[in-house]
Amino acid sequence: MKVFSELTNLIFQRKCAICSEINTQLSLELGICSLCSRGLQSRRNIVNRGSLRIFAGSEFSPKISHIILAAKEENNKFARAILAEYLTTALNLATSAEKIVLIPIPSRKAADRKRGFAHVIKLINCLEDRNRDRQFIVIDALRHTRKIKDQSTLNINERELNMSGAFEIDNRASGRIKEIDIANSPIYLVDDLVTTGSTIRAANSALISLRVGIKGVLASCATNGFTH
Repeated sequence: MKVFSELTNLIFQRKCAICSEINTQLSLELGICSLCSRGLQSRRNIVNRGSLRIFAGSEFSPKISHIILAAKEENNKFARAILAEYLTTALNLATSAEKIVLIPIPSRKAADRKRGFAHVIKLINCLEDRNRDRQFIVIDALRHTRKIKDQSTLNINERELNMSGAFEIDNRASGRIKEIDIANSPIYLVDDLVTTGSTIRAANSALISLRVGIKGVLASCATNGFTH
């Protein structure tokens, strides 16, 4: 088995999901080196953005930034697994309900096309795999009303302007949402990261237009302040 492992490492040189260094001593479960694994313990966090309560599995950090990029831009399954663990922490922090409705925050269409997948949908799929004792109703309800800019390049005021009125509810999804028994099936928005809150507030505004109330936002991580 040791020989097989050594041969595998020679043939399939593995990169750490955070520092990208080639390392044959990576954790098979996490896909990160021992140095980068330090400080990745979940630091669950509850923060507010306006009237919205954010349940985050961890605080945002430079290391987590690398994990998000690896999952989002490289489709790294190890990085996504870490984010899903944080999201599970957020879920447990938010509710003990057995049946939960999740509405993912969509990426820009151009970003999805370039990546070849919807990042938050994949993250939710990973969350479902880790929580088979719960029933999830995933409704991909949000659509962009117009072209938006990449938020990472904008300051707090520019983000608010960029996202104001940016979402609408897909007609096919509106009926499903209205049929939900909110008392027994709480509704949460889902994203990997919450910073200023401009995106989730825009999404919530679209849901309010349907008179749909959400219990909050589940996020893998969030900043304590409004910027990062």
